[in-house]
Amino acid sequence: MMQRKTVGGLALGIAIAALSSVGGSGFALAQDQQAANQKQLDRIEQKLDSLIERLGTAGQQSSNGNDRLPATGNDGAKKQASSEAGASLGYQRGALAIARVAPAKKDNLPEIPADSVGSFVYIGGAIPLNEQSRNGVLYTGLTSVELQGWLKIAEPGRTQLAVEYRATTGSNVFANAGCIASLWLEDRSIGSQHGEIPMPAREQKSVSFVFGADLQPGLYKLRAWLACTEPRDLRALYAQLLIKTPGDMNLRMIDSGELLHQGS
Repeated sequence: MMQRKTVGGLALGIAIAALSSVGGSGFALAQDQQAANQKQLDRIEQKLDSLIERLGTAGQQSSNGNDRLPATGNDGAKKQASSEAGASLGYQRGALAIARVAPAKKDNLPEIPADSVGSFVYIGGAIPLNEQSRNGVLYTGLTSVELQGWLKIAEPGRTQLAVEYRATTGSNVFANAGCIASLWLEDRSIGSQHGEIPMPAREQKSVSFVFGADLQPGLYKLRAWLACTEPRDLRALYAQLLIKTPGDMNLRMIDSGELLHQGS
């Protein structure tokens, strides 16, 4: 009887010890799981802080970069530069003037011939369309001129460009001379106008065409087509490009510093 009690007490002690061991292990496992979860949360928080910091730095750099963007000519203009930068890129004063045979009929004035008879650098002033030998062009007939280059704008605002024709003839003239002026900036047309010079022009007579555009400081790719038909008994026919900037009170002759071309 005494032996049975001893064995039963021993068994009960072993059971209690086992239960205590299981309970302690469960508590330890719970503590370990909680610590692992906390570490994972800490890692997630660190990653979020790092991401927010990187986003803030990128936004600041983007804002600073936009503040440094240079002024451009218009929305499609990508080649604007200051006069100093223009010089370093090989720009030279004046626009390239390509002399072509003048149209024989008024209906052909808008058409630019494929062939030329010569070229020179236009630095402003009147172009003698009937005497291009002054510019080194070896052609004795009446010419038209296509200007190609860059227009330099120094101040923002509305800029007017004008083309003026002046003619002198003898008395034996009955048909008016037809003239046209077409202008492009950055390969976009800003207008094309045509008119007539009243004849006879024993005293000098003229016709002018005016164009306008809202521009910002920079360089703008310029193209102009200047052409007139030849009247009888022609003595002189001149064409010149004029400009009026926001700082000017009147149209004036454009100068070589406002026209550039890319030299070799």
